[in-house]
Amino acid sequence: MSQFHVLIVDDEIHAIRGVEEWVNWEKHDISTVYTAQSLKQAQEIILNNKVDLLLCDIEMPKGSGIDLLKWVKEHYPNIEVIFLTMHSDFSFAKQALQLKSFDYLLKPVDYQELEEVIQKALQKIKQDREVKMVEESYQSVLRDRFWLDLIQENIPSTVEKIEEHMLNHQVSFPDGTTFLPILFHVQRWKKEFSVHEEKVREYALQKAADEVIGKNNLVGHVVNLGAGDVIVIIPLVSPANLGELVSSMNLFISEFSQYFSCDLCCYLGKQVPVQEVVSMVHNLQEIDRNNVNKSNQAIGYKNEKKGSCTFPQIPSANWTSLMKSGQKEKLLDAIKQYFAELKRSDDITAQVLHLFYQDYLQLVFYVLQVKGIHANKVYSQNLLTEKPAKVLTSLDSLQEWVIYIADVAMNQLHLPPEKESVVEIVKKYINENLGEHRLNREIIANYVYLNPDYLTRLFKKQTGLSISDYLQLQRIEYAKKLLKETNLTVSEVGLSVGYSSFSHFSSVFRKISQLNPVDYRKTLESLR
Repeated sequence: MSQFHVLIVDDEIHAIRGVEEWVNWEKHDISTVYTAQSLKQAQEIILNNKVDLLLCDIEMPKGSGIDLLKWVKEHYPNIEVIFLTMHSDFSFAKQALQLKSFDYLLKPVDYQELEEVIQKALQKIKQDREVKMVEESYQSVLRDRFWLDLIQENIPSTVEKIEEHMLNHQVSFPDGTTFLPILFHVQRWKKEFSVHEEKVREYALQKAADEVIGKNNLVGHVVNLGAGDVIVIIPLVSPANLGELVSSMNLFISEFSQYFSCDLCCYLGKQVPVQEVVSMVHNLQEIDRNNVNKSNQAIGYKNEKKGSCTFPQIPSANWTSLMKSGQKEKLLDAIKQYFAELKRSDDITAQVLHLFYQDYLQLVFYVLQVKGIHANKVYSQNLLTEKPAKVLTSLDSLQEWVIYIADVAMNQLHLPPEKESVVEIVKKYINENLGEHRLNREIIANYVYLNPDYLTRLFKKQTGLSISDYLQLQRIEYAKKLLKETNLTVSEVGLSVGYSSFSHFSSVFRKISQLNPVDYRKTLESLR
């Protein structure tokens, strides 16, 4: 509910007290009533406080109500003014109406009539606010559409075409304005999120980016490009203080990345004319694509072209030998040393990672082939197709993936009996998702990027149970716990542990426990 603020101006204190006492302010949602006895006092209050409605006398020493009205309409046109005066002279009323005062009442005031006029004035203020909000929202949508169309190159980057679309979108800037593009990019989310959850976090980034620009006393136009990319375009009539901006962005990145559990980079461009904005945005996106070694920091634009990329060759003979002979720890150490060397280089680009990826897979597939093992019998499809799109964006992600590929390959090649890491991951995943009705071995295998048949063999070797049997046992154990410790109905317990069919739940429960769920709970109750 709106709360309004009123200022009463009269050089006679008893007139002010009368209005203060007889008007029911609370009834009209008026939370604050200021008072002044001169034009100067009134101006000071308006300058330092929020005022929506002015109740004002006309004749006052050192400045009339008409003078105050002129000043208000020039500096605060949204304030409505009601005159309360002893003068019935039409010339006063004519001046007041010409200056767009809301109403003109003669003293002594009928307080009921005054309240009716106040209510009408407040209603007009509400309507004006609503109209303004709609107009601002519409203009904001038009501005956002203009910048999105420009960045997506739906608008040709020529001065004439840009000015034409600016006019159509009600966008204008002073002569000499330049534009500073800033690109925010989420390099990776550190947790698994659904598509909806990622969209929510991208929207949070959009709003947060807008806020951090505002904290630097700048106005930015924010465009969400999706896929973790947010562009902010800042119009400037003088050079920006890039040092302050970089410091502010680094602080923002530190807070946002920690709170939302992600890796985030920010790229600050150069101030350019509007027709060069798209080109500068493309430059920032290119810098981002080739940034595989830096995260959680603000990066300034450097106008330099990288030459052809080079990268240290994979020591194929050494890695192949270690993989064949089962010296896993030595292989993993060699991989870590190789990546440490890559991270010391300033010339690493996205292309380097792609070239490495191809050579590395060739090496692994060769070793598997020599041993008579088909790669598709070991790895899940998405590990070799979908996963690389995510891991080829940074050296850290790629290193994790490379080590995982080597780990799985050597487990299959040599099947060490002590190996339990993947099995433990699977157990934990199952226990955390017992309530998921669709949980099955394919979904579980996909989670650890392994072929379902291979994972089943590995899991049974370590536990003596198939994945399906283990899942069933864990669900029934959890069901027993719920039957013992909660007041959930038996059917609700079945749903909670992943069984959509009560009869199926009861049948499995009886098979494992020799009692159906109802009898099991009764047995527990009889023992208490």
